[in-house]
Amino acid sequence: MRRGRLGIFLAGGAMLAMAATAHAQTAPAASTQEADPSEIIVTATKEKQTLQQVPISVGVVNGKAMADQGVRLFTDLQSSVPNLQIDNTNGNYAITIRGLGSGSSNLAFEQSVGLFVDGVYSSRARSLQVPFLDIERVEVVRGPQGALFGKNTNAGAISIITRRPTRDFQAEARIGGEMEHGGFNASTYVSAPISNTLSLRLSGEAGRADGYIDNRLTGQKDNSSKYLAGRAQLLWQPTSDFEALLKVEAFRNEIDGSNAVYNNLGAASCALCNLVRNASGGANAQQYPGFWRTSRGNPAEFDFTKSRTGELTMTWTPDDWNITSITAFQKIDASRTFNTIPGGLPLLNTLQAERTTQFSQEVRAAKNIVDGIKATVGVTYTHADSSILQDVYYTGNAAGLATVPDGLAHRPFDQKSWSLSPYAILDADLTSQLKFNGSLRYSYEDKTARAQSVFTGVRRPANNLDYDLSGERREKLWDYSARLRYEFSKDIYAYLSYATGTKGGGFISNDGLLLYNIINNKGRFDFDSERARSWELGTKMRLLDRRLDIDVALFRTKFHNLQVSSYNGTAFITGNAAEAKSQGVELDTRFRPNHVLSMGLSGAYLDAKYIDYPGGPCVYNAPSTCSPLTNNLAGSPLVRAPKWKGSGYVQVDVPVSADLVLTARGSADHTTRSYMQGDLNPLNSQAPYTRYDARIAIHNSGDKWEIALVGRNLSNEVIATQAFNTPLLYTAASNSHVVMIAPPRTISIEAMIRY
Repeated sequence: MRRGRLGIFLAGGAMLAMAATAHAQTAPAASTQEADPSEIIVTATKEKQTLQQVPISVGVVNGKAMADQGVRLFTDLQSSVPNLQIDNTNGNYAITIRGLGSGSSNLAFEQSVGLFVDGVYSSRARSLQVPFLDIERVEVVRGPQGALFGKNTNAGAISIITRRPTRDFQAEARIGGEMEHGGFNASTYVSAPISNTLSLRLSGEAGRADGYIDNRLTGQKDNSSKYLAGRAQLLWQPTSDFEALLKVEAFRNEIDGSNAVYNNLGAASCALCNLVRNASGGANAQQYPGFWRTSRGNPAEFDFTKSRTGELTMTWTPDDWNITSITAFQKIDASRTFNTIPGGLPLLNTLQAERTTQFSQEVRAAKNIVDGIKATVGVTYTHADSSILQDVYYTGNAAGLATVPDGLAHRPFDQKSWSLSPYAILDADLTSQLKFNGSLRYSYEDKTARAQSVFTGVRRPANNLDYDLSGERREKLWDYSARLRYEFSKDIYAYLSYATGTKGGGFISNDGLLLYNIINNKGRFDFDSERARSWELGTKMRLLDRRLDIDVALFRTKFHNLQVSSYNGTAFITGNAAEAKSQGVELDTRFRPNHVLSMGLSGAYLDAKYIDYPGGPCVYNAPSTCSPLTNNLAGSPLVRAPKWKGSGYVQVDVPVSADLVLTARGSADHTTRSYMQGDLNPLNSQAPYTRYDARIAIHNSGDKWEIALVGRNLSNEVIATQAFNTPLLYTAASNSHVVMIAPPRTISIEAMIRY
C-alpha cells in the first residue's frame, strides 16, 4: 500500500512536468510585479507575503546579515529572535519557542519545533549541526503551526530558505580568520545561466574553529571543529509558467573533544568525588564553569555529523492555478563519544550513534475560486527509518576502582515510521479591510519500533535489566487554525489567531531502567502524543513614512500531555506531563531614520509553567520523603524558558569618500535565568547574562568588496547550553553537576569580494 501511494505521488510529479510542457504553447505569460525593496518577504503561510501581512508572529533573519555577523550554526541564531532558544546538549539539540519544546535526553524524540529547509521537513535534530550555507533568510514561526506546516510543529517552526539560481551572473567569495583561538572560514557561490532555459548555482563552504576549552590535564584545546558543505542547484524554466529546481547538497561537521565542565565537582564528603578530583589535578582540578577543564576521555571524545539531501521542486502556474510538487530524500549519519564524568578517571563513557533516512513527497494546488477567495489543497507523505545506538561503558577496573566495576550497557533502537497528511487552506477577503485565513490538516501516522538493552559485566545499577521490546503506534490527528487580519491602513494591521498543533507519540530509546519501570508500573515503552492550543493577538505597524516598524504579539498557549525527558542523576524520567501553559508578549521593532543610522530592539516576556505534572522529578531542595510517584510539579517553571529575553542593535553606514562606506554595528542580547532540568537546581541552570557583539567594516558603495572585523561574545560570558546531575557522583549531599558551555569571545577578520 505504501509503494502504491509513493508511485501515485511520483507519477503525479512526472505528469505535472509533462502537462506543463504540453501547455506551453497556450499558457499566458506569468505576470511580474516589483516588490518594495524595503519589504521583508516571507512564505510562512505557503505563499509569498510581506512580513506585515502575515497574521502570525514571525521572526526573520536575513541571510546577508547572518553572513556578515558570522552566524554559521543554529545555536548562533537565538540572539536575533525573541523567545527562541537552541542549545547543544549531550543528547539531542534542545529547541524551544516560547518555553515549549522537546526534552533532549530521549534520543528518539522528534522536535516540537519543526525544521524545514526549502519546504522540506527534517525529522531529526541532528540536521541542526550542519553549517548555514548560501541562505536567503530564516523564518522563525512562533506558536503551534500544525495545520500549516504539519506534524511536530506544536511549539513553532524554523523555515530555512536557500538562495536560488539566477538569470544573471553572480559570484561571491568570503574568507576569514579567527584571531582569539585560531581557525578560518571560506565560502563561495557562483550563479549563472547556462542556456536559455537552464540556470546553475554552486555553493560551498569550509572552515575550522580551533578548540576553546583549555584542557590542562592533556595540554590539548578541546571542542575544536571543522566543517565542509556543498550545494548544487539546477533550475529549468522551459516555459513562462513552469519551472523545475533540482538541488543536491552534502554537509559534514566534526568536533574533537568536549565542552563539558563541572559546575561543582562535589562535596568533600563524597569519596568518589574526591578520587575524581585528585586524579584531575587535586586542588587544581576544574571545579566551576570556565573555558578550561581537567579531563581525559577514554576513548577520545568526538562528535561527527554527515548529511546528504536531494530535492526536486516543480511549480506550474497555468491560468489561475499554482501547482507545486516537492520530492526530497535525506540521509543523516552521526556519532559521538563523551566522558560522562569529566575528569582524570575514565569511569563512565558513552557512545551515541544514529543513522536516519527520510523520503518525503508533497503535492499542493492553489487557485482563486472567485474574486477575493483563494483555496489551497495538498497532501504530504513522509517515510523515515532510524537506527539509534547508545553504548555506556563503566570502566572503573581500568581506573583502579573496584567500586565502579567494568560493564557495558548496549542499547540499540530501530524505528520505522510513515505518515500521510492531507490539508486545506482558505484565504478570503471578508471586506476590503478584513481578511480571513483558515487551515485544516489530518495526519495519519504509523510507527513501529524495537528497543533492546543488553548488559555485560557487573550491572550498575542492579535494576538495569536486559530487555527486547517491540511496539507499534497508529495515530489519527487533526489540526486546524483560524486567523483574522484587519487592515486599518496600508501601514497598520492587526490580527487575531487561534491555532492547534500536535506532535505524535513515540517510543523510549535509551533508558536502562525501562523494563524495571514497566514491571513496577513506573513507566511505559511508549509515550502519547502532545497537543497545543494557542490564542494570539498582534499588530504590525509601519510608521513615520515606513521608517519605523513595530510588531507586537500577545499569546497564550496550553499544552496537554507535554512530552518530557530529564535526567535526575540516576535515571531518565521520560513520559507525558499532564498540562502546561505558556503566555506572554513579544515586541520587535526596527527604525531607519535615515540612510546612515538604523537600529532595532526586540524583547519577550514569558510565563511558562506546568499546570499539572504528576510523577515529575523532585526539586533539588525537596524533603527527603519526596518521591516522583507522588510528586507534582504544578506551578514550577518549564525548562529552558527564561522569563525575559531581549536584544538590540545600532548600525551606522557612513560614506567616507565618493566610493567608500564605513559600517559599524553593535548589538547586545540579554537572557534571564533558564533552568535545564526539572529539579530546578540553580547548578542545573544558566544564570542571567548579557552578551555583546560588534562589527566594523569598510566596503565600496556598490558592495563589490568588503573588509570587516567581527567580534562575538565580547564580554566573554560563560554560557551553559546543558546541565545535569553528574552520574555516579550525584547525591543530595555531594551535589555534583556538569554543564556544557558555548564558545567564548571570538574576533575574526574577514574579506569579501563580489562579482
